[in-house]
Amino acid sequence: MTTSFLDATGSALRSALHGLASQASEQVGVQREPLHVWALAPCPQRRVALVSGGGSGHEPLHAGFVGFGGLDAACPGEVFTSPHSGQIYAASKHVARRGGVLHVVKNYTGDRLNFAIAAERLRAEGIPVAEVIVDDDLGSEGHPAGRRGTAATMIVEKVLGAAADTGIALDDLAALGTRIVANSRSIAVAHGAHTPPGATRAARELDPCTLEYGVGIHGEPAVETIDQPPLSVLADRMVSEIRSALPATTERVIVLVNGLGGIGELELLAALDAVLDSVHRKGLRAESALSGTYVSALDMPGFSVTLTTVDDDWLPYWYGPHATVFLPRPTALGKLVDIVPAQKPPTGREPSPWLRSVTGFIVSLTPWLNALDQRAGDGDIGTNLDRAMQSALLRSTGTQATLTDDLEAMASGFLDDVGGSSGPLFGLLFQQLAIAAASATPPDLATALAQGLRLGEDAITRAGQAQPGDRTLIDALHPAGRLPGGGDRSPLDAEAIDAALDGARRTAGMAGKRGRAGYLGERAVGTPDPGAVAVAAILVALLEAVSGTPQAAAREQVRELANR
Repeated sequence: MTTSFLDATGSALRSALHGLASQASEQVGVQREPLHVWALAPCPQRRVALVSGGGSGHEPLHAGFVGFGGLDAACPGEVFTSPHSGQIYAASKHVARRGGVLHVVKNYTGDRLNFAIAAERLRAEGIPVAEVIVDDDLGSEGHPAGRRGTAATMIVEKVLGAAADTGIALDDLAALGTRIVANSRSIAVAHGAHTPPGATRAARELDPCTLEYGVGIHGEPAVETIDQPPLSVLADRMVSEIRSALPATTERVIVLVNGLGGIGELELLAALDAVLDSVHRKGLRAESALSGTYVSALDMPGFSVTLTTVDDDWLPYWYGPHATVFLPRPTALGKLVDIVPAQKPPTGREPSPWLRSVTGFIVSLTPWLNALDQRAGDGDIGTNLDRAMQSALLRSTGTQATLTDDLEAMASGFLDDVGGSSGPLFGLLFQQLAIAAASATPPDLATALAQGLRLGEDAITRAGQAQPGDRTLIDALHPAGRLPGGGDRSPLDAEAIDAALDGARRTAGMAGKRGRAGYLGERAVGTPDPGAVAVAAILVALLEAVSGTPQAAAREQVRELANR
């Protein structure tokens, strides 16, 4: 079974171009034979047409950059295969202007050969042609064929598109593009290979926790395979090597973090932040910064970094308007506004034995609760509980803290430091338990806590709408505070704990109705709800606080439930 939605027949390429043209809203046309796309409403002031192209699989390059302010035409070849000269010739002749045609060509043998042949055909018909060869890739430095053309191609095409709209002449436009290429260098990393269309697996496998450093956008072997370092360390190495290769004419740069198709925006934005930090620490000044997928390698899980040194004469073109689908709309880099709220420092006090005990118990269950959650949710409940309890430890008022103090620290840890759904709901429970404990004398503590359980259940129900039987933490909490006939339990005792444990066990036979488990419905059956198991664990710890007696048997039952 293929792991890609693309087939190997080539029909996906035409479908993709039709999709692009539809998205472009009458800005882009598709010529089926020879295959190319062209701008339907280019800038009328242009004297020179811009044409580019290359193998498919690098989208949105080049077809996504066609339109007003961008390319006049683009010729896509099959996946990772250059377009043939007939496509390039037809596209160039289709859009040629009185000042000629400028070809933007990535430095690959097939691309250069076919663009050169098309250029000869055009010149034979009296059409002036010039070319800009993009060769920014440091991963292929020293190769007999020269450096490969990669993500800097987008920067070149964006600047030249705006420049062409001013009516600049062919030779001047080509000289500008060549200058930008000379001022641009890129390096790419990936922790896996691409998946060819129709294939059942990636083109090659890498060892876990390793990176291909200097990988090519067609899956060409990297300069080296390295152990994956922290992102800040990786970004610093990439920036250092690029900076060393750039001409030392200016300290001002455009920064591009380009996705290779297999990682999301969250990772790209984090990479951009790490790259900008390194850029600034090295004394460079980022004029503009971008992250996004502009020159992909099918679904390769990786990214590249490009730095382009800036000249004042062309920087306004970088910010120029356009009507293409996928060219960026860059802006000048502004000052980062990052307001860090004042926080109370940790008390520095040793937590009470009970708070340390309950934290240790919850932490020991973390991997099991996460595993339960992965089968019926998103796999993070144990981690969130762990995070909240660690926060509670930091908020501890010391070894002499009362149960009320510790419950307040737990409520604050869950409500103020943990997102998601389960964490804040547990916070509501601890809030009510703390209120109940604060108003109770020691002889009445067990009864007060039972009342706190009921008030906590009511608060959780108001906030989350869950009812008994919905397969949530309520299914353990409800029987712990209320008798089977509907009456209220008097104290928090061993019978209440047994009821909570039974309630947690019964969730294994329930279909999910709330939260992420609700999306699974019957598929969640067979696995106890992790929130209900966590409630049972917390109630066991509360009983230990009330009784002063370890509940070893009850703890073991919780572990057995969590490790189902």
